[in-house]
Amino acid sequence: MKKTFKIIIASPRFLISNGIASFFSTKGFEVKMSPISQDGLERLIMNETPDFVLIDDKEDVFKIEKTIAFLSFTKPAKSIVLSDSLQQVRFQTLSKVGVKHFISSAISEAEMHILIEAIIQHQAFEDSKINHQISYNPQEEFKNICADLNISEREVEIIKLIAEGFINKEIADKLFLSTHTVNTHRKNIMNKLGVSNATGIVIFAVKEKLISPKDFLFSSKH
Repeated sequence: MKKTFKIIIASPRFLISNGIASFFSTKGFEVKMSPISQDGLERLIMNETPDFVLIDDKEDVFKIEKTIAFLSFTKPAKSIVLSDSLQQVRFQTLSKVGVKHFISSAISEAEMHILIEAIIQHQAFEDSKINHQISYNPQEEFKNICADLNISEREVEIIKLIAEGFINKEIADKLFLSTHTVNTHRKNIMNKLGVSNATGIVIFAVKEKLISPKDFLFSSKH
């Protein structure tokens, strides 16, 4: 006889939670909707002893780590994390405490079918958006951008100093270069970035997080 899985959906987002609940229902799951509170979720877990709990981290209404810890003291249930802002470090942390299934609100119908199969087969799953988020390496991405634009490490140093408000003479003193060399670097940088002034260099530095907008706005150099 085929087992009927019981799942609790814990999400403060009405349309998303009901859409997910409807999908699971069509796949033969017994679905229970959690009250919109952590205490309500824990009481429901105690009463229903589900096989799975889908926890939405939106608005921090439901505490994922607390729920996982709570589940360890009740009948073991698997957690499914719904997140639109999951980053690599947190993904790794949650994976270490046993979470194997991660989805976003952008999950497609095809991916939902794969999720169901992964649940039944006890396999890990993350949808394409989650996979992109946890695979993103900003340092590596910046290196790729510099390589594409043929920007050298020295030019990166100069871009940062220009964005921080230093003039050519100050940059030359800091990097032990001649003012003429710094000026040549500045012209080359503008050509590579396709900009015509220092503002364009600053925008690039902020966009690539070489400096923060706050550092630029409140710098005594500006």
